[in-house]
Amino acid sequence: MKPLSILIVEDEILIRVDIREILEQVGHIVCGECGSGTQAIKLAKQTQPEMVIMDITMPGLDGLETAQIMHTLNIPVIMVTANSQPKMIQRAENVHVYGYVIKPISEQNLIATIQIAFARWKDMCSVHKELDKIKEDLENQKIIGKARSIIQDRLGISAQQAHKRLLQEAMKYQMALAEIAKKIVQKIK
Repeated sequence: MKPLSILIVEDEILIRVDIREILEQVGHIVCGECGSGTQAIKLAKQTQPEMVIMDITMPGLDGLETAQIMHTLNIPVIMVTANSQPKMIQRAENVHVYGYVIKPISEQNLIATIQIAFARWKDMCSVHKELDKIKEDLENQKIIGKARSIIQDRLGISAQQAHKRLLQEAMKYQMALAEIAKKIVQKIK
């Protein structure tokens, strides 16, 4: 696994030091450390970490509320906590946490969790990117269909002939088919 830039958010300094030592021993880069959710958000915006390892119980904004904000910043979070109650785990699940490590922390568990969590996060990013592309393609197909209908109605030609006309216009102006279709639909509006 490539070294990651990781932000540590833990209000207990000794645990924070232990986490930093584990991470640095295996080659990860600790880009920042703090002890509260509010500080974590500021640091995350400044340092752009690839992952956040965070305690749940902290003063002020708790770890789960902060994890929800990290999710909106597109940063995966692993929770580190002494709390293994089902309600707390369910809350973590609902705020898109990618890992949950119960204290006391072992090096093996933390490193394995980081590796799996980062892989799942990359998978999720790929799925979102693919979904965005599919949505864009679908929208383009709708626009092309509208433009084809407009040409068909205006010129009294078949759908196939209208599509051919669209293609000819796109080639003539060296534009993508969807772009020329948008221009035609906009002219009609």
